[in-house]
Amino acid sequence: QPMFRFSSLRSTLQHSPSHFQQFSVVGGSKSLHYLNAAAAVRQFSKLSQHKTTFRKSRPALSTSHGPHANKGQNADSISSSPYSTNSTQQLHSKEDHRKMQALVRAWRQYGHLSATIDPLDIQQPTDPAKVFELKPSVHGLQDILENEKNGTSDKVFEVGLQVHVGGKTHATLTEIIDCMRKVYANRTAAQFYHLDSLKEIEWIGKYMESNVDPLTDDERLRVHRLMLESQIFDMYLHKKFPTTKRYGLEGSEAFIPVMDTILRYFNKNGYDDVVLGMPHRGRLNLLTGLFQYPPRAMFSKIQGNSELPPEIFGTGDVLSHIGITTEMDYGYNSPISLSLLNNPSHLEAVNPVATGKCRARIHLKGKNSATVLVHGDSAICSQGVVTETLQLSNLPHFTVGGTVHVIVNNQLGFTTTPKHYRSTRYSGDIGKMISAPIFTVNAEHIGDVVRVVKLATEYKCRFKKDVFVEIVGYRRYGHNELDESAFTQPLMYRNIRSRERFPDVYSKMLIEGGLISQEHVNQLIETRLNFLDQEFDESSTYIPEKKYFLGNIEDSHRSNNVRLDIPATGYDIAKLKEIGYDSVNLPSDFQAHPRLQKGHIEARVKRLSVGNEDQTVDWALSEALAMGSLLQEGYNVRLCGQDASRGTFSQRHFKFIDQETEARHFIFSKLPGKRGQFEVVSSPLSEYGVLGFEYGFSIADSKTLVIFENQFGDFQNCAQVIFDNFIANGEDKWALASGITCLLPHGMDGAGPDHSSSRVERYLQMCNGDINTSEAYQARANMYVVNPSTPAQYFHLLRRQMKQPFRKPLIVVAPKTLLRHTMAQSSLAEMGPGSKFKCVLGDLVPPNAEMKRLILCTGKIFYDLHKIREERGLSKNVAIIRIEELSPFPYVNLEEELQPYIDAGVRFESVVWAQEEHENQGAYTYVGPRLKRLLRILNVKKLDYVGRRSLSSSAVGNAKVHKVETKRVFNNAFAGLVEGDVEEESV
Repeated sequence: QPMFRFSSLRSTLQHSPSHFQQFSVVGGSKSLHYLNAAAAVRQFSKLSQHKTTFRKSRPALSTSHGPHANKGQNADSISSSPYSTNSTQQLHSKEDHRKMQALVRAWRQYGHLSATIDPLDIQQPTDPAKVFELKPSVHGLQDILENEKNGTSDKVFEVGLQVHVGGKTHATLTEIIDCMRKVYANRTAAQFYHLDSLKEIEWIGKYMESNVDPLTDDERLRVHRLMLESQIFDMYLHKKFPTTKRYGLEGSEAFIPVMDTILRYFNKNGYDDVVLGMPHRGRLNLLTGLFQYPPRAMFSKIQGNSELPPEIFGTGDVLSHIGITTEMDYGYNSPISLSLLNNPSHLEAVNPVATGKCRARIHLKGKNSATVLVHGDSAICSQGVVTETLQLSNLPHFTVGGTVHVIVNNQLGFTTTPKHYRSTRYSGDIGKMISAPIFTVNAEHIGDVVRVVKLATEYKCRFKKDVFVEIVGYRRYGHNELDESAFTQPLMYRNIRSRERFPDVYSKMLIEGGLISQEHVNQLIETRLNFLDQEFDESSTYIPEKKYFLGNIEDSHRSNNVRLDIPATGYDIAKLKEIGYDSVNLPSDFQAHPRLQKGHIEARVKRLSVGNEDQTVDWALSEALAMGSLLQEGYNVRLCGQDASRGTFSQRHFKFIDQETEARHFIFSKLPGKRGQFEVVSSPLSEYGVLGFEYGFSIADSKTLVIFENQFGDFQNCAQVIFDNFIANGEDKWALASGITCLLPHGMDGAGPDHSSSRVERYLQMCNGDINTSEAYQARANMYVVNPSTPAQYFHLLRRQMKQPFRKPLIVVAPKTLLRHTMAQSSLAEMGPGSKFKCVLGDLVPPNAEMKRLILCTGKIFYDLHKIREERGLSKNVAIIRIEELSPFPYVNLEEELQPYIDAGVRFESVVWAQEEHENQGAYTYVGPRLKRLLRILNVKKLDYVGRRSLSSSAVGNAKVHKVETKRVFNNAFAGLVEGDVEEESV
């Protein structure tokens, strides 16, 4: 913020423009041009006499004037007097002390403008003499400074309480300014005055101004070794595998000491678990260096071998996406368990996944876990998932107690320069949206790098908040080593290629300082090269080791060796009734909304109180019964969505609000026999970030049913990256099993585009089931896609997710109108002991030899077809079978369901696939080829399609057209069964 209100100053100056000569103001929100600096100073001094108000969180060192003044503080008061000293030195006056404090505050706020953070000198700092707020004269201190320079002043300022000059207790103005220049205008640009907390601002200021000592000898030796080993690895790969895209770290080798420092200080502060998400740049260096992943494993992968253990079937992934688990022992209480997550090439997509996994480890596992996210300078500014993830950082059901963000700034986004890829001064400025401190540091000044990383890590540990560290370096080659960057940045790369590699420069610095010798450097290089040679020789016989893989690899192992049989998922009926009653059991003095009291609470109690033969369960109750029963069995349940506690269609009500006090009551808070944790999360309006978070949560704990619910299924495409690159293939690529369940409301009910379709065709396209398989069941499957049509089926689906001996993602084409449909009811007996999910549901009408047509469908259209069949008296002519589980396709179940028709002598003349979706959407393009096998059994030549014609949108926006389309679909489903009844043309 500017040190004073520019509008007030401009207004005053404009009254007498002839008295001033041109003078530029730098550092404010606007550029002013006015005359005579002395007059400007006098005007500012006048403005300084007026009291102003400001946020209470502003620093206590603020004076009684200016926008940073403490509210209510008079001209003679100061939060801590500098005059309580026994020093024999004469102190400056209180007024001068306040002026000095204002100058220090200005350095803390604007000093970053003068920091030299670019090793290539492309981004030039502003001379402090040209930053208006940093001028001593602006604060009325010019005379004191002149006197000190002339040797005519014997006064000092007391420091060490709010202003810090190393470890001094008294300092001259010159010493104070020199300290501020060294701290804030050297090689680190610190931004922290935008923070909302006074305590945090003062702590950072004190830390930076007090910790100015150089690195210890041990620290310099470790930093040197880590950077040198990273350089050797890059050069070794460049020689051995010159055509490999390795995304090396040359130009930003400081990143390895950065990670080492973060992990060391986490461990020092009691953390024993770290989840790391990062892009491709420097990944291989980090893996084989600091994280001690065997280089032979890397070399084996480069030579075309799989990185997966032999007992795990999978497709694997590219070199720069590899993730591992390992332990880092820094000699504190316990080693750090580190998870470097696999990532796709979609930059920043791993961010919410990492925080979700960390949240699960904290919340469920009781781990003292922390998250580190590494970003590219261009990606962090440009990818929306960064903002979505930051927005989750301080929310109660998503927070992980702060994240350390590290930005590796190569000063290029592929080939795009900073002035074309960001609108902010620094890449890390996005952190201001959550009031996070941001430190930008020159990557070739390693002492400053390590100091600022210590500060950032200590800040996260102390305040449990996010913090950003941006190391500004460059990349010696292009985006990958096969690119020619001089095509687009010739001058920049002429500069880079003329520069000596920084680890070599640092070696010379240490040699010149007498800390090491050239022989020591040569020995380090020789030892590392010999090690890499040995690893290369052993790579030809390397067998991947399970110990490096993330999560519970046994889940993936089991899912590849167990056929997708369906376990019994029924539950004791008496306990189900108990769970149902508990779901609406509110405290006696709780004032529920009258409509909920009657239409939900009393209606559910009544439903459960009738005789057993008449008891029915609707959709919302079946969901509550499934979750409550899992809780009693010791499983955890986490339900997350934009309206999860109430339900998009006001059907669920897992949270009640007292109408008088707004007190909250969550169901199952006192459920008898509950052994699991129940968490219902109404999320922010985010799909990409929230789904990524929930996926990360799911891979961390196989004992938790993690459910993500879209408000409408149409909005799933906002999170398509997570579906496409994590959920659908995370197990195949990374042997990383997830049991996440996604509820995507779907139904062509006239709501128009964006409120009608879950785009089920997209998920079916991502399923790996073979079309022309000879297998009765798919031996392997990457995920389930299910369109349940009854509450009992939904009940069993949720329970199956936890009761089967492995984990698979589940995509549920969730209902809208079926939530309250009178026919979409189930009995408690259908959920009782021994019952289970059915992949195919047979007809409500028994087989009849007169049947001529078989209609196959999925989902809610069944109820409309059944109703029209009854109305037209065609029950003896038409059979309707529901395919509930679309993928893996239920070949055997369907054949079993058709056998009674064959036994009854039914000879179908036609087989129809009926759907309410458009022809290029819905399940038709997936089930059509797979039904050829069925047609052969029934001796029917072709499959007829009944549904809407192809459309680019998910639905029409015209209600009349929708009704005409719907009527046509149902008429055509039964066309030709009655004389004179012919198929209608599409509208």
